[in-house]
Amino acid sequence: MTTGELLKDYRISQRKTQKQWAGDVISASFYAKVEKNLSRISADDLIELLHFNQIPLIDFFSKLHPKDKLIHQQELEIDRLINEAYYQNSKKELQQIRDVVAESKLPTKNDKLLLIDAYIALISNNLNELDKNTLSKMKEKVFSITNFDIDGLSLYCNFMSFYDLDSNLFISKRAVKQNSGSSNIKIQKTILSIIVNIAVLSIQSKRPEETGFFFEVANQIKSKPEIFFYKTVIAALENIVEYQNTHDKNYLDDLEAIIKNIRFAGMEKYSEELKDFVSLNK
Repeated sequence: MTTGELLKDYRISQRKTQKQWAGDVISASFYAKVEKNLSRISADDLIELLHFNQIPLIDFFSKLHPKDKLIHQQELEIDRLINEAYYQNSKKELQQIRDVVAESKLPTKNDKLLLIDAYIALISNNLNELDKNTLSKMKEKVFSITNFDIDGLSLYCNFMSFYDLDSNLFISKRAVKQNSGSSNIKIQKTILSIIVNIAVLSIQSKRPEETGFFFEVANQIKSKPEIFFYKTVIAALENIVEYQNTHDKNYLDDLEAIIKNIRFAGMEKYSEELKDFVSLNK
């Protein structure tokens, strides 16, 4: 179906004349040629025409290119399965998904294979499984993100271990600055996760002074039940840095209380990991 044919179908369904349908967007005579496929309407005029007649863009273009809509839905489902397998730590499922993607004709097949290979390496805790070319492409893919929406933030957060501290500091500051005022809970969770990771890396690298900006951003995010755990961990990391700077034992007492609270909340394994981290870095 052509653009003109679909416009005509919508117009007739609203029982409008060509003049009523065209309104002040384009002339009725030009619109008549568009319906007959004698003239091509510009993208800007088409969108304005659809808005004028209260036609949702997604509905129009889905009907115009139903195959594209199906491909988009397939890609969304593949993305969902990839993320689910990764968060379930299932290397087997990721490999099965990879086999399906490799046999597909998805336009973004190579990007998805790159992502799956990177996730498999992370789950295996062995980045050496990735060849240098794949690792370089994955690092460049994340590094080149200019607009950190929730997908970009999540991608970066998952692959922070691919970078050295200085690269992470550069990317993290850019990502955090773009989203520091967001009220979206998912974005806040991911930002706080990034801050936890960058603080851990800075402390391990004996560069605790790098944490100041990130702790300041974290403290500006109001505590809510959904992000309480992240805020608690960041509070622990702040106490480690303060103890390193001052050697005031009150910070160690606060750390002990935080670790106990995490254990009482049912996260005994994480409390032990945090306790070991404190012992190594206080």
